[in-house]
Amino acid sequence: MIRRKGRLPRLAALLIGAGLAASLVTAPSDDDAAPALAGGPAPAAYAVTPAVSPFVQSGPRNIITRVQDTYVANADNADHSTGQFLRVGTPDNGATKFRSFLKFDVSKLNGAHIERASLRLYNSDTGSCTGWGMYANPVAAAWDPSTITWANQPALVAGYETSAKFGLGSDTCPDRPVDSDPDTSNGIQRIDLTATVKAWTRMENRLANNGLRLSAGELGSVAYKELCSMNPAASDPACHLSYYTPTLEVEFNPGVPVISAGNEYAVNYGGYPATSPALEFYDSANPALWPATGPYQRWVPDAYHSFKDPQGDLLRDTFEGGTEHKLRPAGAYTAPERTNEQVLVVGDGHSGLVAVVPYPALSGARFAINVGTQNVTNLHGVELMPDGSVAVALALTGQVKVFTKDQGAIGNAPSAYATASDTELLEDAHSLHYDEDTDSLWAIGKNQLVRYPYTLGTGQLGAPETFTLPLNADGSSSPYGHDIQPVYGNPDRLWVSANAGIVQFSKSGATPCYNTSRWPTGRTSADGKPNRWCTDYDHERLVNKGGMAKSVGNAPVSGRVITTCAGDPAACDAPVTGAHGWTTPAITFVDTAIDVDPTVDNEASRHNEYWRKTNAQYYRVRWMVPSYN
Repeated sequence: MIRRKGRLPRLAALLIGAGLAASLVTAPSDDDAAPALAGGPAPAAYAVTPAVSPFVQSGPRNIITRVQDTYVANADNADHSTGQFLRVGTPDNGATKFRSFLKFDVSKLNGAHIERASLRLYNSDTGSCTGWGMYANPVAAAWDPSTITWANQPALVAGYETSAKFGLGSDTCPDRPVDSDPDTSNGIQRIDLTATVKAWTRMENRLANNGLRLSAGELGSVAYKELCSMNPAASDPACHLSYYTPTLEVEFNPGVPVISAGNEYAVNYGGYPATSPALEFYDSANPALWPATGPYQRWVPDAYHSFKDPQGDLLRDTFEGGTEHKLRPAGAYTAPERTNEQVLVVGDGHSGLVAVVPYPALSGARFAINVGTQNVTNLHGVELMPDGSVAVALALTGQVKVFTKDQGAIGNAPSAYATASDTELLEDAHSLHYDEDTDSLWAIGKNQLVRYPYTLGTGQLGAPETFTLPLNADGSSSPYGHDIQPVYGNPDRLWVSANAGIVQFSKSGATPCYNTSRWPTGRTSADGKPNRWCTDYDHERLVNKGGMAKSVGNAPVSGRVITTCAGDPAACDAPVTGAHGWTTPAITFVDTAIDVDPTVDNEASRHNEYWRKTNAQYYRVRWMVPSYN
């Protein structure tokens, strides 16, 4: 029997700490104020489950790109644009003076609501551990990194100067790089640039973006600093990592939740790397802009993202974008001296990789194992439990497995996770969801939705409670379950998607919730249980338009639904030429923005959005919500 504890969401635990991530909101922005779609009245506490705003880091494949950096010295006219360091201040009490210049292209953020921006730097050397200040100013004219000198350096734009005090890198205050989790390195420092980036991206009276000048006191050597440049050097103990290069971090369109999608297509993005499938992150404020902006950020488990594979086992085949990906409270993976962190749990069926990655840093890992490649296990689902255990759903072997935090410790040999902490059989296991309100792990397979009781700290699943999925609309064939997700706004409900379609499931079965539907039909509504298989949610006819539904979920504030499907011409875009049959180039939205008659669903409120219609290959899409319910 399911226990309902009526716990309130742990909103305090979802707040971002240490200035690392996008702010969480508990009220809709103007762009995300549509009425909730989740069925039935919801307790107010659940209706304000926060979502993460877009947070982009500059990089060669993101919508903010790094352009150039260098430094100038009063003692020479040399070209310093290829060096591994930037220098500011004076190391010899004013005899030699240094200033550094940087530039980022933020043009794709023009018109966006900029909430916060900062320049992330790695401090590699200092003149004093006291932490003397340095300064950042926008410059007033263009400059060339190979020809700029002390004599021809551009003037500054008045009114935007910001500063920060820090000092690391000497014998008495050494910097300590942490390659496996770079954002926890003590050398990481940030300088606020919110006003400057707002000026660079506003629609009217826009400030020309000629980059930044970094400087420090030029009379005494106490303010001198060396910083990693945009040119990582393999020989340097810190500045070899891409995460330590000067990086512009921007939180924008606050209150508009983030969408993640694993893209199997190895598109040529330009720059690093030339081609690669990737896990992509999209701003949902205006999906019509995606063809112009693309994903605002991408993640691949590679050296650029500080992903290490010391045993050569974690990627047994190519990474194909991530079959499953969820944002979760860091819980047991919270770094020392930090609170309220978030992590991305990702599983990739093709390579077999399962990892827990700091978010939004997307650099390093705190858990990593390999559960077998696609032709061995065919991983489809992954979930992070609050105690640090990670569960996986393996379709080919028909198993739900649990691995403990210790088994996934970074650097472990494959023998550490060769045998799971627990294994349960479930035919064609496809998706998982941990439910804090029932202390359970839910799993879906070919014909069954299963609840496994789970006691935190044990790594062991309890005796299953099984619910038979409704048969396909023909009344005889298997539904083939694909996905389960929480219905944000209604803690009693789970989204269930299958080859047969999309339905909501009531965990309590307390009240009737079934209305006439294309699926389940009255005769296939699972053993005559009208209190379990719910079709009474808003816009059910549009959400459940057809079969072959690969994923489904709703935004926590607006209730907007996103889904993917592949294989049903009535509801799905056909896969692109040469793509796997389970992929689609479209992310489908269902919302209320274009409804005309409140008693009749308007087909225009279901719409497909694309980044690259000719070659995107999605399987699942997710709202990035750091909450289990």
